[in-house]
Amino acid sequence: MNYNYRYRLKPTESQRETLDYHRDTCRQLYNHALYRFTQIPEDQGTIKQRVRTIRNELPDHKNW
Repeated sequence: MNYNYRYRLKPTESQRETLDYHRDTCRQLYNHALYRFTQIPEDQGTIKQRVRTIRNELPDHKNW
């Protein structure tokens, strides 16, 4: 049986703010990519082509 080890984090206040910032950025990026994916019509290509379209937009969205 495989066990996953768990470690409790005890971040400082500045580390907590940094973690919250990154978590919020990832959440917003994921939600926006999902929104953009649902806006692409199904007749505009296969699922892989539509996913690649969104994937190619991600670096610009991260910087934004």
